[in-house]
Amino acid sequence: MKQPFGPARETDASGAYLFLCPLTNCYAITLDKSGANLPDQECDLGWQLQAEFPLGIREAIPAPMDPEPVIRSIKAVGYFVWREGPVRNPSGTAP
Repeated sequence: MKQPFGPARETDASGAYLFLCPLTNCYAITLDKSGANLPDQECDLGWQLQAEFPLGIREAIPAPMDPEPVIRSIKAVGYFVWREGPVRNPSGTAP
């Protein structure tokens, strides 16, 4: 039996969608392309679709974060919302 060679196949990835609320600088990820399940109180002007991407444990998402909390939140409530703000650079550690 010949073993396959190359990258492992992603078996847990789902199509996901990144949305932006422009005035509040909030972002959201959901599996609903329409974004209808996103909370209205977070975005008075409406969520704007920004990108479609595969969401899985081994997939890079279009945000600087670990996909695991995103996946857990989507399984629990159907979406993941966060506010983008200034990024703090960690200070160096003492030798």
